[in-house]
Amino acid sequence: MQKVSYMGNGSTTEFYFNFPYFETSNVVVTKNNQTATGYNIIGNSGGLDADIPYTGGKVVFETAPGTQDNITISRNLPLSRIADYQPTAKIEPTILNQDLNYLMEVIKDRKDELDELCTQYSEIVDKESTTTLLARISAIHDEIVAVSAQITALGDISTLRQSVSTNTENITANTSDITSLKDVSNLTATGKNAITNMAMPSSRYDDLTLGASGNSYTAPADGYVYFCKVATANAQYIRIQNEANSIAAEYIATANGNWCRCWMPISKNSTYTVYYNAAGDTKYFRFIYANGAS
Repeated sequence: MQKVSYMGNGSTTEFYFNFPYFETSNVVVTKNNQTATGYNIIGNSGGLDADIPYTGGKVVFETAPGTQDNITISRNLPLSRIADYQPTAKIEPTILNQDLNYLMEVIKDRKDELDELCTQYSEIVDKESTTTLLARISAIHDEIVAVSAQITALGDISTLRQSVSTNTENITANTSDITSLKDVSNLTATGKNAITNMAMPSSRYDDLTLGASGNSYTAPADGYVYFCKVATANAQYIRIQNEANSIAAEYIATANGNWCRCWMPISKNSTYTVYYNAAGDTKYFRFIYANGAS
């Protein structure tokens, strides 16, 4: 490939090249690997009718490229005919020669590209065997298929982006809360209130089925057992007992018709036993979850 490179110095505006070309569009100028602007191309004529229109030339920038700017001047010849010979028209030797010259230059460029590709391939072959290369290509293909499947499984990117943004905000907020609550001796008023509230009864509860007196139950979470039953005679009672530490809550009726009520805080998975001889209706037997229970 016909190409020449320069490094700008902040003052030079003219950059020369010596490869032949046919028209201005054949000359490609880049600055720092981007298409350059603000320049003119001035060609050198060969002087003979059979010569390529321009045997070289120079690129003149309106403003000098800066120091360390990389300037590349290369040739790009489209693979096409430049002359159309009519069946009844006279063929001019000059036009024919220029047409053949153009095709020869195109062939030279393609040969340069092919030689470069062969060199690169030769270097690869020298380093690794064909079997190894095919195995690597197969592995890369499998990775591409796997990544493609993962991308498909992810679904809509805009939804994922919003989800990530929301989760990031939540993480930031939670991190701030955790920082405030990290040390009992360093609790803020907000942290103290939050921790205290976690142990309080919530509005969430499960109504339980009361079995015979002496039946045991297991707490599904941290919370409270609440038991309420009507007495039909004086001295009838209800009782809840934590089997882990024998702590109990009890109510003894003082008259017929008393509502016997008692409750007890209980830890998750703890076993408690309910005793009673109050013979009236069961008003409540439920487990109430603590605010911080899960």
